[in-house]
Amino acid sequence: FYACSNFPDCRHTQAIVKEIGVECPSCHQGQIIERKTKRNRIFYGCNRYPECEFTSWDKPIGRDCPKCGHFLVEKKVRGGGKQVVCSNGDYEEEKIK
Repeated sequence: FYACSNFPDCRHTQAIVKEIGVECPSCHQGQIIERKTKRNRIFYGCNRYPECEFTSWDKPIGRDCPKCGHFLVEKKVRGGGKQVVCSNGDYEEEKIK
């Protein structure tokens, strides 16, 4: 996070925002940003929060599932690789190393 250089007189802080370049699949107005929980676990959410409450543990990739139309996500798989899967669980692409 960023903090004011005038601490302790000024206690303003601001989170570091990392945009991933993907439109929000829920509201279609915001952008998906990478955020961290209090325990430092990464999740993805809409930058329009609290107006849009979209969140995902898996990274959205900006494409829709060819089977059902839900958004596709990049999911970590055992062995250190990644795989593109449907957020609905109906579709999987080949593993990415």
